[in-house]
Amino acid sequence: MKKLVLFAALTAMGLATTAIAEVLVEDTDGNGAFSFAELQAVYPELSEEAFVALDADESGELSEDELKLAMEMEKLPK
Repeated sequence: MKKLVLFAALTAMGLATTAIAEVLVEDTDGNGAFSFAELQAVYPELSEEAFVALDADESGELSEDELKLAMEMEKLPK
C-alpha cells in the first residue's frame, strides 16, 4: 500500500521557531493515485469542487505530483 508522507516547515507569525507538520495521505486501493475519498479521509472539509480544481489532468484522481503541488500552494483545507 503506497503512502505519501509530506513534511512541511511552518513558521508562525514571523517567529523564529519552526514547527514540522506531518500529513499522511494513504493510497488505500494501491493504484498510485489519490481519490477524493482518500483525500477526504485526511481533509474532511475538502469539497468535491476543490478536488476537481486540483485535478489538473482531469483523471478523476490526484497524482502524487498534483497532491504535492496542492500542499505546497496551501490549496487543501487546514
